[in-house]
Amino acid sequence: MTDTLYTTINVEDNENGFVAEIETNPSHIIYKAHFPGNPITPGVCIIKTAGELLENKINRKLWLKTVKNVKFLSVIIPAEGKRIKYTFSNFKEEDNDCKVQVLVNDETTIYAKISLTFSYERI
Repeated sequence: MTDTLYTTINVEDNENGFVAEIETNPSHIIYKAHFPGNPITPGVCIIKTAGELLENKINRKLWLKTVKNVKFLSVIIPAEGKRIKYTFSNFKEEDNDCKVQVLVNDETTIYAKISLTFSYERI
């Protein structure tokens, strides 16, 4: 979905992890189906975007293993120039897994709080 559903604007490290800022693409085909005339970003796309952003940051191919404590608090309505932040924290690596907590928000709204576990091949 990278650079079709969204464009990555900026990625910055912070003391707890990193923040990736994206811009939505309201003309993406997913919004024609979900929902016509009143589009919102599907929850699965929010989770997939988090995985893609983490893959790019750690430069590893990841496979989603577990989704825990998912709280979708508000819908993301796509719009030209709409910017969303994905804040990654509490990153932990154990065996061939990495665990991370993700906060999805903009300046005024929290959209989701998610705990994810991904598997990867060790290099």
